[in-house]
Amino acid sequence: MIIEILYFAEIKEITKKERERFQISESNLKALLNVLFEKYELKNIIWDEKSQKIHNLISVVINNQVIQKKDPLFINLNDGDTIAFLLPVSGG
Repeated sequence: MIIEILYFAEIKEITKKERERFQISESNLKALLNVLFEKYELKNIIWDEKSQKIHNLISVVINNQVIQKKDPLFINLNDGDTIAFLLPVSGG
């Protein structure tokens, strides 16, 4: 299955891309994260090592809908889905 990821803010700076497509064999968010973490140094931004979950401050968006689940790792993904990980907004 092919999933598209949109990159924003610090994640975009690290990947040096606005979007990218990945082929994943399993149909859940955890499989996608594993592929991302192998390719880019994003684990410390997205992943909370202590809780073994996505950081609480990261918003997961699938097909323009914010996912409200506490632990979205095993949400089923479908071929052609678009995913974004949004970092908290800061201003000044």
